[in-house]
Amino acid sequence: MKSIVLTFAITALLIGQTIAAQEEHQGRNKIYTPEQTEMLKAQKEAVKANREAFKNTLSDEQLAILENKELTKKERQEALRATFSEAQKQLLAENREQIKALKEEFRATITEEQKQAMKERRKRMKDRMQNMNEKREQLKERKKNLKQRKKNRG
Repeated sequence: MKSIVLTFAITALLIGQTIAAQEEHQGRNKIYTPEQTEMLKAQKEAVKANREAFKNTLSDEQLAILENKELTKKERQEALRATFSEAQKQLLAENREQIKALKEEFRATITEEQKQAMKERRKRMKDRMQNMNEKREQLKERKKNLKQRKKNRG
């Protein structure tokens, strides 16, 4: 019986997370105008295109550094950064400036009402995450107590 309740609680938690993620995605569409949504999509596409263009400039040696699993992520980044050519550094700087300009262009279109709605949405998401974490901890505690009771009986 208790395992059924435990399974139900886990299922409810997962469904709650899925619904929250869907509401978050739908919330953007309610806050932003269609033009702003298109601006965000264009910004995301620009980031992908810039990343791909940069990856195409990497030499075999640089790719080997990226694929080296013996290094930590930070060590790989540092080692790779040390091998950048001036052209690669320039490309990265241009990419950064392009994305910065797109973000500024987007920010200029946001109204005060949208800013407030975004702030409220962030707060709701933070509260949801906190509630889910609390429920997860309660579930872990119940599971631990259940195991302890079984151990004490047997």
